[in-house]
Amino acid sequence: MPLDSHLPVLDAEQERLSQRLSDLKPGSRGLYVYGSVGRGKTWLCDAFFESLPGDSKRRMHFHEFFRALHESVWLNRTAGARAHAPVESAIGRLVDGVDLLYFDEFHVHDSGDAALITRVLEHLFSNGVTLLATSNYAPQALLPDPNFHDLIQPCVDLIEQNLDIVSLAGNLDYRRTVGQAAGTGFASGTWSTSSSLNVPDPAEYTTLTSGGHSFTAKRAADRQLWFRFADLCEADSAVGDYLAWASAFDVWVIESVPRMGETTMQARQRFANVVDVLSDQDVTLHLLSEHTLQEAIAGDNLPVDFLRTASRLALLHVIE
Repeated sequence: MPLDSHLPVLDAEQERLSQRLSDLKPGSRGLYVYGSVGRGKTWLCDAFFESLPGDSKRRMHFHEFFRALHESVWLNRTAGARAHAPVESAIGRLVDGVDLLYFDEFHVHDSGDAALITRVLEHLFSNGVTLLATSNYAPQALLPDPNFHDLIQPCVDLIEQNLDIVSLAGNLDYRRTVGQAAGTGFASGTWSTSSSLNVPDPAEYTTLTSGGHSFTAKRAADRQLWFRFADLCEADSAVGDYLAWASAFDVWVIESVPRMGETTMQARQRFANVVDVLSDQDVTLHLLSEHTLQEAIAGDNLPVDFLRTASRLALLHVIE
């Protein structure tokens, strides 16, 4: 079950979504489900997805899909003359044999991705793939930067023409009501200002190589990966790195987490991406900081999706 599986009895909006999901099946018109953070969108859609029989379904977090898509496009292009229409070939490879595709956390913040996701949707709908998507954004709120919003309009048009739009209204964040309830995976992690974790010896420090870059880890052994915040988030790391490492290490420790307002914009976004990936992959995360959780995540100019980051961090057990 997903991380926020401690939801109480469904409220009226969740019950309506649950009924709508019960009618969804491969070959039917798809759903685009949006609402504020922590409303149970992923919980309900995951439960529906797990109940579907057969192998012609696929669930992908949006970060995961885009990483795989970019890698596949690159491989096709390096094949030179042997590759015909590298983008279409890459999309086709990722959804080959899929009748129902489930995108969790659908979002578009990068203008460069706008055209690419439009081509993805064109491929899905022209090939009869049923799409289920969850998002914190209504379709018209995708790529909210007014300087670039026109680039996403073809994608928005496709969503509105081919999917039923379902709003999971309400502002109650169930992750925050769960608070520090006992959990497993990501929800078993901690935010600590006085950790009793076994600190790595300098002899354990190692270098990890990913995406052509090198990163210093204080520990990378026995399924545990330990970073200093600066070595991970101030370095040139990327979502693809986090996904690769998450498959090899199911306990992460990030120490010396600063106040977000005192970091670079890039570091804030990388931290948000780390939390996104580890939450979706259900990896245990321990964060060590001199600051309380609320002190650390406060500040101006935070990433546009940082409300989701804060909601997910609310699942961690706080040790002060």
